[in-house]
Amino acid sequence: MKQYPICIIDDSEEDQKRLLNIAGKVFPEAVCSVFSSCSEFLASSSYYLLVLLDIQVAEEDGIRCSQKISMHASFIAYVTSYNERVMDAFAPKVAGFLTKSMTDEELSAGLQKIRNRYFVPSMQIRTRTGVISFHPSMVQYISKRGRTIYISFGKEMEYQLVAETIQHCQEILPDLCRINQSELVNLDYVRSITPEELELYDGTRLFPSRRERRHVQEVFLRRIQ
Repeated sequence: MKQYPICIIDDSEEDQKRLLNIAGKVFPEAVCSVFSSCSEFLASSSYYLLVLLDIQVAEEDGIRCSQKISMHASFIAYVTSYNERVMDAFAPKVAGFLTKSMTDEELSAGLQKIRNRYFVPSMQIRTRTGVISFHPSMVQYISKRGRTIYISFGKEMEYQLVAETIQHCQEILPDLCRINQSELVNLDYVRSITPEELELYDGTRLFPSRRERRHVQEVFLRRIQ
């Protein structure tokens, strides 16, 4: 992917400008948006690969809002002055915790670690719109519909693959879990699971086959323990 969306949620105009400057250098291929509140972000109904989130945003608590925010984001990184709440912040999809007391160089280094771990492209795949480069952790699921296979990085970032099979996708992306004959899922994006259904953080619902249900639940539980 040549460009991908990230955003900043912070009510301080000064901090917004600072983070825009630093994030723009660390993620030069990203398109960065800015929101002054969690409510404003949620009202946008857009999907982002990374959200840089303050903990105290006006009258809102970023940690309390993070569950809803995570439905519209692949990863969250806190950038805040509230160092003492670091233990409250970590949850699925949280990629890091940075503090505003850091120097620009330290903040840049912290974001660079997040970029290296989750965003530096290490794979390429052919799609109908051309070859895309991506990091495996960014893939949410792969689905075969009819004769066509799609790779999804979020509701608004889905690509139609060329000359691919589910079997080959499973071979090149072994961390994805097969839930039926037509779908592979990154369980890191699963918000809730029942024997009959998986719900992803972005609200997508997928349905394991009877044959795979027990296996999917076992793998999911191993990952969160």
